[in-house]
Amino acid sequence: MADSLWNLTAQQMRELIRKKEVSRVELVQAHLTRIEQTNPQVNALIETCADEALDQARQADAQHEIRTQLPLDGIPFSIKDHYDVKGMKHTEGLPARAEERSPEDEPVVRRLREAGAIIVGKANQPDLQIRWNTISHLFGATRNPRDLSKTAGGSSGGDAAAVTAGMAAIAMGQDYGGSIRVPASFCGIYGLRPSAGRVPSAPTISPLDGPPSLDFMASKGPLARCIEDLQTTYEVISGRHHADPATVPVPALHGNTDGKRPRVALMVDATGAKVTEEIRKRLNDTAALLQDAGYEVVDAQIPNAKRAPEVWAEIIGTELMEVGMPEFGHLLGESNRQHIEAMFSIYNLGSEAKRYIGALVERRKIQREVAGFMEEHPLVLCPVAGMPTPSLDFDHMLDREATIDLFDHMRNITWVNLLSLPSLALSNGIQIVGRRFHEGQILQAGLCVQESLGVASVATP
Repeated sequence: MADSLWNLTAQQMRELIRKKEVSRVELVQAHLTRIEQTNPQVNALIETCADEALDQARQADAQHEIRTQLPLDGIPFSIKDHYDVKGMKHTEGLPARAEERSPEDEPVVRRLREAGAIIVGKANQPDLQIRWNTISHLFGATRNPRDLSKTAGGSSGGDAAAVTAGMAAIAMGQDYGGSIRVPASFCGIYGLRPSAGRVPSAPTISPLDGPPSLDFMASKGPLARCIEDLQTTYEVISGRHHADPATVPVPALHGNTDGKRPRVALMVDATGAKVTEEIRKRLNDTAALLQDAGYEVVDAQIPNAKRAPEVWAEIIGTELMEVGMPEFGHLLGESNRQHIEAMFSIYNLGSEAKRYIGALVERRKIQREVAGFMEEHPLVLCPVAGMPTPSLDFDHMLDREATIDLFDHMRNITWVNLLSLPSLALSNGIQIVGRRFHEGQILQAGLCVQESLGVASVATP
């Protein structure tokens, strides 16, 4: 059994540990062996901590009776390079930070450890996380375990690939513009972007604070091969923390108490998104599954659907091009730098504060109108990316026309970030978006779909 423990869900692993049918040491060692076998081809993990992980597993086995109620007892995790994990690399993919290590665990990591999780490695990301692909200037490209010629997505591509290949049961990513949902979709697993303000972002290494959009657009969340594992992890990591003033004290599963099936708005290309026929079919098939489960699915679109992705790009683009790139642009690899400049220079509003403030005011208008729409349509079903998993070089050195085309394929993603909303990426490339702080409803709907899609399989590259 030890040879295939990495093939189980975290729920199954925890049950075996509880019954003493498998030790935590055996479980961690199985994943470390799997890392040795598969990481050289995939390049998902940039650093492992085998000795520390095994030592933690031994200590946990010695305390079995007092640990069995921990929700993540003994579960092997990978953590995105962006997170602070005490003593481990925190490079952001930059050669200039190659020797940087975190002095302490950040709050999310502490919560995972307190829940029994065991970290086995840090995962690759593109330079400073700004890409729908995972190509690091320092560590190279992460490949998709299901097809090594294809991308694992980004920016949490290393974590998605680690989970897909069985190197970790669950992984932690961050979603500022699709960075959990895109890699989950491209790798054929599940990913949860919680509402902004749900999960604390409180680094222990400089810079401790970011631009204004970080508070209302970014969200840390899990990737896994089943929705139950996402929910367990989400309940562990969510909750207010004083080090992140944007976090709020709202019950983790608010919106999942009455058992009613909310109305679902089916939205395909109202955002101006380009959507291939294959993705349209997957979307319609998912809608049919929800209908079979008792949901009312109607064709509808959020207000300001086409404008919302552009406002996201204007806010992010102005912050990046006017403040970020002059500060750190020279540290980026050529491919990552060109991607950012090509994408966000299109939407840069310039140095005049009036235009940037105008975009923030427009964001609030859109947020207010969409919130009203979602009172009648609490869930929105739409694609993540508008195309199936592309090749590894799909976003490499694109000209202006090709850059616009790429953005157009991603338009269903970024309005979610603009409006601070939660979204569940399904393993078929479709997402279920909910009202802010109503993660319970999207998880409930996702479980209905998972009954047909099934638990995501482990891929052997």
